[in-house]
Amino acid sequence: MKATVIKSESKGCLGFYYHRRDRGGVSEHRHPGHQISITIGKPVDVRWWTANNGQTRLTTIDGNVIVNPAGEPHAGRWEGAWESVGFYVDAGWTAAVAEDISLGGKASVQTSCTGKDTATYGIARTLLSELNSDPLSCRLYAESLANFLAVRLLRGCLRDGEVSGALALSAVAMRRVEAFVADNLDKDLSVSDIAAVVRLSPFHFSRCFKARAGMGPYEYVTRQRVERARQLLSTTALPITEIAYRSGFASQSHLCTRFRRSMGTSPARYRAENSS
Repeated sequence: MKATVIKSESKGCLGFYYHRRDRGGVSEHRHPGHQISITIGKPVDVRWWTANNGQTRLTTIDGNVIVNPAGEPHAGRWEGAWESVGFYVDAGWTAAVAEDISLGGKASVQTSCTGKDTATYGIARTLLSELNSDPLSCRLYAESLANFLAVRLLRGCLRDGEVSGALALSAVAMRRVEAFVADNLDKDLSVSDIAAVVRLSPFHFSRCFKARAGMGPYEYVTRQRVERARQLLSTTALPITEIAYRSGFASQSHLCTRFRRSMGTSPARYRAENSS
């Protein structure tokens, strides 16, 4: 069996991968983190074995989700070439999220190989299209996504509405967060870093922040970084690579991707049209 494996840089709590495999299989193995694997492309017949559920036969379809809990032995064989994208979510991070939503000892990640998850599939496809800019190089994005995926993994333990209704950050707490972000915008910020300013867990902080700001911490910080880049492009002759680093982006490519998405144009073109 031949396999092409492309992995984006892992940021501790989260890893992302793309696999392209020929007809064949993998022998019994296990992962230290929870694996969420999403099939893409044409259907293929698969035999999937896990220690908890035994063998399952299925025909994968585009967007089929396979979940392998951390530490669970599993193996598989497929009758044709197939592709998949997916995530490794840190087991400790998932356990911390479970504590934050008061699951405690009730928390468990269930094995699954026939699920569908439109939201997770959409995120995975977007990350796949952005591999060249190494999307997980931003700790803030990696931790925000790890929170989201941890809740998806724990859905089987949750009752409807169990993670809704977060209280908004107070105005005082929000001002402290805004000041901290502004002072550290050029650094590789994480949700954990910002949450510590107001003494909250990363998961609880993210929910409280969104209730106050109407957006998550990652979106807020990205907007501030794009705005700083925009100002530097308009008022200085600094190289775009230097502007990327001063604004907190991991690379010029990372800046270009986020800037174009926000402003509808490239940094170079924006500078040409708006420099003072």
